[in-house]
Amino acid sequence: MHNPIHQIRKDISNESYLDQLVTAVDEYTRIYAKYVVSLKFDDLPFDVVEKTKIHFLDYLGNALAAYEMPWSQMVIKIVKQMKGEPQSTVIGEGKYPMMNAALANGTMAHGVDADDSGARPSWAHPGSCINPTAQAVAEAEGVTGKELITGILAGYEISCRVDSSMYPGLRNRGFHATGVVGTIGATAAAGKILGLDEDQMVNAFGLAGTQAAGLEEWLTAGDMSKRFHAGKAAMNGVLAALLAREGYTGPSSVFEGKHGLLTTHAESYNPEMLTEGLGSEYKILGCKFKPYACCHELCPPIRMAQQLQADHSIKPQEVEKIRIGLNHITAENQLKEAETPLHAQNHPAVAIGIALVEDKVFLKEFFESYRDPMVIQLGKRTEVYTDPEIDMAFPTKIGTRLEIITKTNHYTMFEEDKPPIPHSFIKEKFMALATNLTSDEKAGQIINKVQELDRLDNLSHLTSLLKNLFFRVMTSDGNNDFS
Repeated sequence: MHNPIHQIRKDISNESYLDQLVTAVDEYTRIYAKYVVSLKFDDLPFDVVEKTKIHFLDYLGNALAAYEMPWSQMVIKIVKQMKGEPQSTVIGEGKYPMMNAALANGTMAHGVDADDSGARPSWAHPGSCINPTAQAVAEAEGVTGKELITGILAGYEISCRVDSSMYPGLRNRGFHATGVVGTIGATAAAGKILGLDEDQMVNAFGLAGTQAAGLEEWLTAGDMSKRFHAGKAAMNGVLAALLAREGYTGPSSVFEGKHGLLTTHAESYNPEMLTEGLGSEYKILGCKFKPYACCHELCPPIRMAQQLQADHSIKPQEVEKIRIGLNHITAENQLKEAETPLHAQNHPAVAIGIALVEDKVFLKEFFESYRDPMVIQLGKRTEVYTDPEIDMAFPTKIGTRLEIITKTNHYTMFEEDKPPIPHSFIKEKFMALATNLTSDEKAGQIINKVQELDRLDNLSHLTSLLKNLFFRVMTSDGNNDFS
């Protein structure tokens, strides 16, 4: 596949080796900047536009689902205390400065862990970083729905490529991809909607890279920090683009420089993937949706466990042993008993225990059922291991091997790859999530507005729907124990 870097190196073949190296390093940000600045809505294929709108709808549903969560309410409280110019809507609230709106909405978007994941081999959750950024900037700038869609797409295309270039080296060094590469994608979206020129966009990417962060330690601690990573990435993206518009400079060698993002943040990396297919292949078409509010690698074994249970009338108390074969990265998550919902959402033994105990698994089960004595017992009876066949195909394919052993039978199921989620499911998912806060009628109106996003002159009607949501009021004590 053609890589623009190869042409750059060919064009400068008469320069000194050092000059060639420096120019080639600098040009990754330059190529990204040219791509983002030149991207036009009228050039986008129909399926790309439709997929972008579905990702935006999925983001809104996830944010609505997380509105009442304590980590969301804490961030919203801080945003409200800071006040400032009313530019952009915080979902469920009012208007605040666009950076702060991006922070709040991004935190909500990642707040129940039901948000989308990038095109393989991407590992981050691009939607919870890019969509809230684009929404905040588009509303503040008063742009059209077409401009919003184009900005969102720019974010996905850049984010997925940066993610792929650093996977799995980023995670191996202890960074959470959503916080790191999400900042880059958010910057692309914000810069596009703000109308940055090429040089400003180069600076914006440099400023994004120097802010890119997010530690993976939440996986052990089960704390709230993961929920905050997407919000901070969104906020960082807005800030990087705004500063660049003012003339603030950032390192143009931010990706491959000696102290750039790849070398500092990843144990291993592949710079070629930064530009692979850029301009000819749309990564957003390969981005995945989640059917459950948990790590996307756990969605297949949950579904398979419930299928085996339904097919063979397996009772949880009859289960003597469970074996889950996964790729080596997901198999690292070995916790048998969850202390927090985040543990339940990311550790296979706990998630499968919940799946076998609950008739239906979607959202609340991960926040309420992990303390169930039978879930705990099943977790202790579960072996999570690296399956060689699955690991060999990973990350091109996301396979699962599941065994459930009872007193009288041994049930097995193997799935070579994770099947795609149809767009129609995302509308159903949105209704299920949104109607916890608002009426069926208003949820339907939001869906309709997103479906006609490319025909909207501005976002005012949509954001009005997102601000005036409630048909019920939260109790003053927060009502649910989701700590």
